[in-house]
Amino acid sequence: MPRPRKCRRLSACVPCSMFKPNGIPSSELTRIQLEADEFEALNLGDVEKLSQLDAAARMGISRQTFGNLLASARKKVATAVTCGHALVLPQESQES
Repeated sequence: MPRPRKCRRLSACVPCSMFKPNGIPSSELTRIQLEADEFEALNLGDVEKLSQLDAAARMGISRQTFGNLLASARKKVATAVTCGHALVLPQESQES
């Protein structure tokens, strides 16, 4: 039986609901969903430049979990940019 998921503190505000390539209707694009905790990890790690230990403490998770979230988020963003997919952002920041 898997371990229960720990609550994560999220504070980053999502500025829009989607990023997509110009000139292509979103209905024609493959969508990649960025989860709220992945968005928060990107914000804390890459925008605010916090160490993984400090960012993990702020989210209330382990450093290893934070690193996994950050790696997952970076892969999704890189895939969307390099392959021309739509990146769907979380609709609201709330504890999950």
